[in-house]
Amino acid sequence: MGVRKDVEKMAKFSVLIEPRLLRPVDAAGYVGGEGVLKLFVLAGWLQPIVRRKKLTLYARAALDSCCSRLEAGEFPEVEKTRDRSEKAFSMP
Repeated sequence: MGVRKDVEKMAKFSVLIEPRLLRPVDAAGYVGGEGVLKLFVLAGWLQPIVRRKKLTLYARAALDSCCSRLEAGEFPEVEKTRDRSEKAFSMP
């Protein structure tokens, strides 16, 4: 029975430990949704730590700093993409 108590104790502590790197699904839940996560990435506030074929990871600290910027009243500005014809005829 001593082993079982140790396992139960470890299970309690493992719930308290949160991962430092999050996959996009978990990161979206952490910041409040996929749309918010996309805004952070498109605005350049957030960049993935790891980006491979099937693996993308975001740092929890970076997500916290993005949320802090939102709380401070800043909003992620995303530049509107222009059409090709609009780029061709626009004056610099």
